[in-house]
Formats: sequence, C-alpha cells, structure tokens
Amino acid sequence: MLTRTKTIDLINNVQDTIVLKANELRKYQNPTGQIVKNENRAKELLIQLMEETKTVYKELNLNEVGIAFEQDILNWLERGLNQQPFFDHTLAAYRPPKNGEMTFFIAPIITPNGPNNRGFYFEAFLAIRDEPDIMKPIEKELPHPKNGCQSLKILTGTQGFMEEKCIVFFPENVQTRKKVTSQAFAIFFFNKFHRIYHKDTLKRAKTIFKDLKFKSENMNEKSTYEARVIWGYLHDYYHHCGKKPFDQHIPAKMNFFAGILEEIKVDCQSIITLHERKYPYWEEIIEFILFERLLRYPSQHNATRNFDSGTGFFLFSWLMKNSQSIQKNKGHVSLNLQLCIQDLKKLILEIEELETIKNDLEYKKHAEQYVRKHLLPANNGDDKFLIPDNYFIYRDNLNIEIPYIKFSN
Repeated sequence: MLTRTKTIDLINNVQDTIVLKANELRKYQNPTGQIVKNENRAKELLIQLMEETKTVYKELNLNEVGIAFEQDILNWLERGLNQQPFFDHTLAAYRPPKNGEMTFFIAPIITPNGPNNRGFYFEAFLAIRDEPDIMKPIEKELPHPKNGCQSLKILTGTQGFMEEKCIVFFPENVQTRKKVTSQAFAIFFFNKFHRIYHKDTLKRAKTIFKDLKFKSENMNEKSTYEARVIWGYLHDYYHHCGKKPFDQHIPAKMNFFAGILEEIKVDCQSIITLHERKYPYWEEIIEFILFERLLRYPSQHNATRNFDSGTGFFLFSWLMKNSQSIQKNKGHVSLNLQLCIQDLKKLILEIEELETIKNDLEYKKHAEQYVRKHLLPANNGDDKFLIPDNYFIYRDNLNIEIPYIKFSN
C-alpha cells in the first residue's frame, strides 16, 4: 500500500502529465476513436503516454497492463491512427483492485451519462477501492455468488469521468476488436454520487413532488457514500439471481428492451429488500433509486436514445397505468411511497414471468413487446422510442435548471 506522500505524488503525476495529454488527445478524435486531425501531434502524445503510463502501472504493481497498453498503441500506430483503436490487450491484462488498493486505467472508453459528446474518446482514471465496513453484515446475510462489483473513490481523471455524471467503468465500455461477452468486474465511482444527487436528482424531486419530506436531504458525503455502496451491492446481487442471471445471459440482457426490464427488476428487488430488511439508510436508498430512475435519468439530453432514460420513462409509465401511487390533480403531483413499493412487487413478478422463456430470441421478442406497451416506436431511425404520454412531467422535469457538474482533480 502506498504511503500518503507517495499517493499524493502519484495523483499529481497522473493529473499533470497523463490526464493533460489524454484530454488533448480527445480533441483530435471522432466518436469512433479515430484521429481525424493533428495526426502528428496525436502520435507524439501516444508515444509519450506509453512511457508515462508504464511508470504509473509499475507503481501500482500492474506492469503487465502497461506492457499491454504499449502493444495496443503500437498496433494502432502500425494500422494508422485514422483507423479505429482497439485495446483488447489492455483490457485483458487489467485486474480490478482489492479493497484499499489504488488502480489506474487508460484507453478509448465510452463514459455513460458523462459529457454530452458520447463516444470512444481517450479516458483515464486513478482511483482507490473503499468498501465500507457497513457492508459486512449485509454481505453475510445476502452472500453474493460472484461479487464483481467494486466500490471506488475517483482521485483524478479525464473529462469523461471528471465532468457530469458517469460513475461506472465496465469492460464493455472499452473499445475492443472482439466483443465483450463476460463481465469480470464492475467499477463504480460512488464518491461522485453525493454531488450528483444533491445538485441534480434531489432538486428535481423537490420541484416535482413538492409535498414529500425527503429522508435523503440532509445526508453528508460519508453517509451518502455508504448508502450508495449498499444500493450498488444489492443491485449487482440481484443481477446474479433469477431464471436468467445477467452474467450468464449477457447477449440477451444487453438487448435494449430486455436490458430495460433487467435494470428495473433488480432496482425494484433492491427496494423490496430494503423495505423488508431495514438495512442502514433503507429509506434514503429507496429515495435514491426511485428519484434517479423516475426523474434524473429521463432528463438526459439524448433521452429517446438513452438506455437509462428508457428505464425511467418505462417505470413512470408503468406506475401510471398499474398503480395509484403517482397522482396528478390540477397540476399538483403526489407520490405515495408505501403504495408504490407494494405495486413494484407486481412488476417484478411480470418481468420474472418473461424470464421463464428459455430461448433467448423468444425472450427478447417478448421483452420488446412488453416494453412497447409503454415506450412506443419512434417515427425515425435514430430514436429508440417516443416520450410516453403518461410521463406528463417531462416538460417540467426538463425545464428545471441544473448546473453542469465538474469534479475537481
């Protein structure tokens, strides 16, 4: 484990050299990762990054990742920087950190819900894994079959990770030649969540549901981090349960419509578990889950093309059709949390019934039919769905003034 002085030196080194160069390199890329301008300067930056990253990986006992990164860069240079970059070797060599360990990664990475210009741009992050002790009794009571979910605090990084709301790093986010079909890790930067929730989500919730009293309103950064870790664990735990566990059915569950049902199902299961078992911060976490899904995710700039937005539109529309928990009366919107929680049990059962279909093609077909009851097809080839009429708060939610969030390096 690095000393405090060495940790500070490493953060400064990554921030002042690698992050600066990677952020510059991003400016020369298009969304598919190709270099489309200033090719000579891009080549110079890549050669410098090969050497500078090796030093960082050596410091973190990840020498093989540095070697793999160099190989991927050299392969890209040989093929031509006007071609798409592929970082299969870097991803294959990477191992996630153990608790208390620092970690580093750099490659062309999509950062979901990050800055608006989405694509395989060069991204890098330095972070430390921090699994709070509050998880130990929960892990004992609900032992995870694989537990590939890692809770980290990001220390520094490039624009895609340090601006706006991306808190995830998955293997499938890295641009690779060979399609990723298994998920060996799932890294979450949960220390970003306090600011995201208070600057964005909670502001929406207090505007839309004016009469609610919010348990999550006065949480500090430490308690928010612990609560978000609990949600993350439960969410990932339920991904590995049921008739079609995500890790065993990735090709089927990565389908847009099946994926919406998967995400909604595991969050609803997390809500029910929190309500029944009364884990620490259980009321606050239920608010996290519902308001993130119902309000923040549908507010994305590319909402009708965004998977997370789709989950929020679907859940709100389903509740409007199958529950009395959300009520509209002369412009006033109310939410009955207790009633909502009970109705979510019905939704879980309906999604689980679909998962009894063994054939993946049939399953995806029926999943799409189920989702399409609430998310109708768009009239063009770009949008995945139309904003449902039942999502009557769309304009109000969209017009709430939210600051652009930057996390300091």
